[in-house]
Amino acid sequence: MKKILLIAIVASIGAVSCCFANKSAKAAEADAVEAEEPAVEDEAALSIKPGEMFKDFTVIQDPDSPTTSTVKFSDFVGKGKYILVDFWASWCPPCRAEIPVVAKVYEEFAGENFDVLSVAVSDDPKDTKKAAAELGIKWNSIINAQRIPGEIYGIKYIPQIMLFGPDGKLIAYDLREDAIGEAVKKALGK
Repeated sequence: MKKILLIAIVASIGAVSCCFANKSAKAAEADAVEAEEPAVEDEAALSIKPGEMFKDFTVIQDPDSPTTSTVKFSDFVGKGKYILVDFWASWCPPCRAEIPVVAKVYEEFAGENFDVLSVAVSDDPKDTKKAAAELGIKWNSIINAQRIPGEIYGIKYIPQIMLFGPDGKLIAYDLREDAIGEAVKKALGK
């Protein structure tokens, strides 16, 4: 009975935040099931706070074509637009549940002053591409980031949705559901 209760608690937490961003899905699931107490996101663990400048990283999206597939986070963030960044993975149900919300915000606000960037973490690039097509992700994406963002930003759980200002400074993090659109509206002065 205790094990069933623990699994139910872990499953309910999974509806709010999915697995550990810097571990594989199987390793994260094993940790969550074996934990004596459910893990709770530690906001203090993030290594970036509102008002601080973004931390850059580089990703080779296709190891077979490193020269043409290498991107930097700074290719998108800190370029004069507000950028909503969604750190996600195709195997993460809460991540997939936020995509329609992000899509709605993108449709409403994308343009001269605002854009969206999805960053796939701890995911197989083939699965990322397939999920992006299924979910209708048509904004900029970085795939194959693996554990890099988790290590740099201290992200423990995904989805982790952050809003960066035109200057590259973090405005808000841990955005979910309606808070995503509200943060973007406030930032854009709408």
